[in-house]
Amino acid sequence: MKYLTLEENAKRIKNINDAHKETKAYTVRHRIDDYMPGQATYSLGDYPEKFSIEPTEYDYNLLKKLSDSGAQLIQIHEEWNDALRHLGADKFTSHDEKGLHNFVDLCHNFDFKVLPYISTGYFNEYDPDFKEDFAKGPYNLRELYYSFRRCNPGSASWREYLLPRTFDVVDKYGFDGIYNDWGYDGFHIAWDNGDYDENGIYDIAYDPEIEDLLCLIYNEVKKRGGIYKLHCGGNNAPNTKDKVYDYLWIGEAVDAKGVGVGKTYAPYIIPCHHMSFSKEGKKTNYFAKTIPFLQFPLLKIGRPMTGGAYSEAVKCPDITMYPHPDGGKWFEQEVYEYMQEHPDGPYVYSLWSSIPDDVTEFDTWSKYLALYKPMVTQSSVCYIEVRESEEILSKIPQDVYASLFVNENMYYVISNLGNEPCEITFKNTWLNRESGEAGKTFTIPGGEMIFLIKQD
Repeated sequence: MKYLTLEENAKRIKNINDAHKETKAYTVRHRIDDYMPGQATYSLGDYPEKFSIEPTEYDYNLLKKLSDSGAQLIQIHEEWNDALRHLGADKFTSHDEKGLHNFVDLCHNFDFKVLPYISTGYFNEYDPDFKEDFAKGPYNLRELYYSFRRCNPGSASWREYLLPRTFDVVDKYGFDGIYNDWGYDGFHIAWDNGDYDENGIYDIAYDPEIEDLLCLIYNEVKKRGGIYKLHCGGNNAPNTKDKVYDYLWIGEAVDAKGVGVGKTYAPYIIPCHHMSFSKEGKKTNYFAKTIPFLQFPLLKIGRPMTGGAYSEAVKCPDITMYPHPDGGKWFEQEVYEYMQEHPDGPYVYSLWSSIPDDVTEFDTWSKYLALYKPMVTQSSVCYIEVRESEEILSKIPQDVYASLFVNENMYYVISNLGNEPCEITFKNTWLNRESGEAGKTFTIPGGEMIFLIKQD
C-alpha cells in the first residue's frame, strides 16, 4: 500500500466526494483492485517446427524494453508445449523443458508474471490419451495442422485427466497462473446455431458444468496466489454466476468495429486487436475504442514468426494438413509466403497480427500505458462512460465517450469517435497531459482521444 501525505489524503477525500456528487449518469462504476493493465502475448517460435525456447540476447533485450515500458504480465501461447506429440513431448509437457525453465526465470528477473496457454476443452482427437467419453459430441476446432475436440466439462474422465496435469504444469515450470482458452462445446453449439451478433457475442446458455470446472481451476489458482486469465472466443464472457477469471481476453477472430465492447462485463477486460479480421486495420484508433472503458489492449510481441509452422506442417508426413474452410489460405501460410519475400522484415509477431506488424505499435502502446497506469492505481474509482456530470458543462454527443478516474488526482479520458471535431467545456480548469495545454474547453478531433488531469 502506498501511504499518502496529509495533503494527499485530504485531496483524495475531496476528489472521491466530488466525483460521487457531480457524476450523475454513467454506465458502470468500478473500484480498482489488483489490476495489471500492461499485458503482452510473447511469441516463442513456430510450432510444430522444432525450435529452442532457451532465452537469447534478443529475448533479454526485448524483455528489458518491455519491463521499462511498465508492462507486468506475459502470456505465452501453445508453442511452449507439444500438442501434436510431434517433438517428443505432449499437451502438458514442454518440448524444451530446460529452455522453458530459463525463459520463465528470465521473465521473473524482470518482475513479470508469466501465464502459459492451457485449455479446459481443446484436446487433439488423435492424441493416444484421447477418449471418446472426454467429449459429448463431434464439436471440434480444425485448422491448418490440428484437429482439437472440444471436450465436455461434464465428463468425469476428462476432469480426472485434465486437472492434475494442469496444475503439474504450473508447479513444474514455475508459472504464475494460467491463461485458459476454454474450448467449450456449448460455445460451438451456439456458433453452429448462428446465435451471435455483429460484435461476435454469442447467446451462450447457462451451464453449471462449465461454471463448476472454471471455478475449480480459478479457486485453485487463487489458492496458490496466482493469476487466472480466461479466453472464450470472439468478444464473449462466460455465462456464470460465480467469479471465474481475473482477466478476460476478448477480440479474437472478430472485426474491431465495435466501441466499448464488453464494457458491462466483470473486470478486467484485455482486448486484442485481431488485425487480420479488422476491416479498418491500422486506420482505426483501437486505443480510443477501449481505454475509456477500463480496457487496455494486449501487446503482440516476442520472437518474429518465420513461417515455419506452415512449412513444417507441409513437409512432415506425420502431420495432417486441413484445408481452409473458405478455400483461402491459413494465416500461417500467408506469413510463410511473406517471409520468403521479406526475410529481413519488417516482421510478424503473433497469430493476431497484421502482415507485417505495425512497426510503431510498441511505441504507441507504451505511450498510452504510461498515461493509463496513474489513472488505475490500487483503489482508484472509475466512472465508465459518463453521460451527465456537473463538471462537464457541454452536452456529450453519443459518439463521444468520457470516463472519470479518481484517486489522489482526478482524470478524464475522452474519445471522440465521430467524424467531426467535438468541443467539451468543463466547470473547472483541466490540463491536457500530452500537450500541456490547460483550460476549461478542449477540442477533440474526430477519431482521437485526450487525457486530462484536474488542476487545483
